[in-house]
Amino acid sequence: MKKQLIPIVLLLVAIGGGCTCTRSDSNEVEVESYTLKDSILIETNFGEEYSYYSVNAEIPITRNKELKETIINWMLDADSIDYETYFEDMRDTFFSEEGDEPGSNLKSNYTLAEQTDLYVTYISEGSVYTGGAHPMPWYYGTSFSKIDGEIIGYDIFEDPEQIVGLIADSIRQQYFEPNNTIEEEYFIDPDTPIDLPTNLPWIEGSSIVFCYQPFEIAPYSAGMPLCKITIDALKPYLSEKGKELLKIE
Repeated sequence: MKKQLIPIVLLLVAIGGGCTCTRSDSNEVEVESYTLKDSILIETNFGEEYSYYSVNAEIPITRNKELKETIINWMLDADSIDYETYFEDMRDTFFSEEGDEPGSNLKSNYTLAEQTDLYVTYISEGSVYTGGAHPMPWYYGTSFSKIDGEIIGYDIFEDPEQIVGLIADSIRQQYFEPNNTIEEEYFIDPDTPIDLPTNLPWIEGSSIVFCYQPFEIAPYSAGMPLCKITIDALKPYLSEKGKELLKIE
């Protein structure tokens, strides 16, 4: 099959989003909206079709330098804060490699979900499709400490392994049982203990969220099993760091 790639006009928008940072609080995080959308037209022997690339990111604006760098490094999955160059390079790589097939697309979004005076939580979601039966989606959150500017991980628990059973029970109750009576259709092996999610937990309101990605504990058709466990229920398992961030005595 002969293909010809025809570049389409690039739409690049970097908007200040009405950012008015609160100068009285060095840890306050405001956002600047960044959008990059582009496409190429692919001509084949059977016609024409587009391949798409898009990213929407709420870039943090804060006087807390360490916090800002950590959030942007997390977005880019790289030790850099030059997000414009990074996303442009990612676009070029996508179109020259996986995205050179008709109908291919990559979509990603990074959104500030909430913050307190001690932490800020971002959500990353998107999907990539480069041919085959279905796209590969992702969804996860990440919380960042305003105390030291670092990513908050399983270190908010004294011993993370102690909460595996609680997560498994919550997944079954909150995700599978309300919708499916035959659990075996969705779990690869429901009788085998599951591991902690590969992705780190994140703080969301009065809960901590645990989310598994496609295929991690269940088939693709089961989606991304997620559960929210209240902070009150997790109190006995919190480390000193967790109690400090969540203001638990």
